[in-house]
Amino acid sequence: MTINKSPDPALVEALRSSDRETRDGAAAALVEAGKAAVPALIEALGDPGRDFRDLVTWVLVEIGKPAVKELLPRMESGDHAVRSAVAETLGAIGAAQAVLPLIAAMKDEDADVRESASWALVRIGESAIAPLIAALDDPSRFVRKGAAWALTGIGEPAVKQLAAAIPQSRPDMRALVINTLIQIHDGATGPLVKLLAHGQPSVRLLAVEALGRINEPEAIQPLARLLHDDDRAVRRAAVEALARFERNAFEALDAALSQKDEELRDSVMMVLGLMGRPAAPFLIERLESPDADIRRRMARTLGIVRDGTALPLLIEALTDPDIAVRDSAAWALGELQDPRAIKPLISALNDKAMPPQYSLSAWALVKYDPDSLIPALLDSLRADSPWVRWRAALTLGLLRDPRGVEPLTRALNDPDLEVRRRVIASLGEIGERGAIEPLKRMLADDTGEDWILIKRNITKIQSRRASGSLLRGETDYYTKTGNGIDGNQTLPH
Repeated sequence: MTINKSPDPALVEALRSSDRETRDGAAAALVEAGKAAVPALIEALGDPGRDFRDLVTWVLVEIGKPAVKELLPRMESGDHAVRSAVAETLGAIGAAQAVLPLIAAMKDEDADVRESASWALVRIGESAIAPLIAALDDPSRFVRKGAAWALTGIGEPAVKQLAAAIPQSRPDMRALVINTLIQIHDGATGPLVKLLAHGQPSVRLLAVEALGRINEPEAIQPLARLLHDDDRAVRRAAVEALARFERNAFEALDAALSQKDEELRDSVMMVLGLMGRPAAPFLIERLESPDADIRRRMARTLGIVRDGTALPLLIEALTDPDIAVRDSAAWALGELQDPRAIKPLISALNDKAMPPQYSLSAWALVKYDPDSLIPALLDSLRADSPWVRWRAALTLGLLRDPRGVEPLTRALNDPDLEVRRRVIASLGEIGERGAIEPLKRMLADDTGEDWILIKRNITKIQSRRASGSLLRGETDYYTKTGNGIDGNQTLPH
């Protein structure tokens, strides 16, 4: 502002009046004096009245840049109210030369001063961006917090410089930069997508995590390409990020499934599993894929997301031409725990074409009420197929229901060696002492390799391990290997 005249001494004196209207009128009139009135106006910033200080700030802003030189030293005032008001004024003027003093003020002992300094830097805008980014690495947590807040306030103009700062930043600072970009949101996707091709996995990882949280559709295809990144942590982060996009990611996931890449398909399953029920329409549709591997994976993942609308198709999949698809459908039905699946699962036990290593129908049935299962299992224990009898014995052992002891004891005379071995192991799992004598009689007649198996299960029953820890450990082993619960491969002849 052009200086028209020296301030009227009476107006300067009126700034100290106890009468509010007199003070306000004097402050407003001093705008005409321009730079010459600045010292008196700065002194008035120490007034205890907030409204009056705001008026004085407005007058100084009207005077503009000529006031900056006088204002800067007052950032060191002993009065926190003055420091706060000066910071606000410098920000409103847009004084670029005040950026560094304002950043320093973000570690002020007074919270109002820190807040005013942050607001001031937001108002100064683009010329404050580079110093604020540097301040994200300041030792003072107040400065770091204030800088992040100010950059968020500046918004999109700060995005490119923030993204460019990530690769050369220290890990702690990188996280703060990324979080600031997430808070800004607008305009951050493009620069972050470029970082997905960075040579450092740690940089790619941060960019992936940020894009997942920003959740802009333009990031989906670039993120999908990272499902087979060389770095495992980046791949996992891409999985989690894509899951956030839900149905918007379906097209990219479908394209990934079409590639006959086992690891990539594994990653797609993980994405869909993390999505949960929003993934169900995608999974159900592809349960009818001509590719058996895709059908198997979709069935398995439907069990993970536990969406009841898939029940009819999963039951239908129990008769799929592919054994692995049938097995995965059985597992999924166990996870759904819908009573309507019990009868089809019982029928699946009688699948003569399915080898015992595909026995997830047995494990699925364990999730259901034994009262609904026992009669059908006893029938299966008398089936013609040794594989069916083997699975029935396995299921009875998994159920740990005492009602299974008597029929299993009779099955100790089964003509198939591996069925007998499965029966011995299941009696051990049930743990009822009534099985000890029949097993001892069998032990007395056995001089071969089954002697150890029989002896071990007698000991197991006698110990009656209430904790069930052995079953849990052996269950994990079975799940991984397809072996019997007892750790022996027990396949009927």
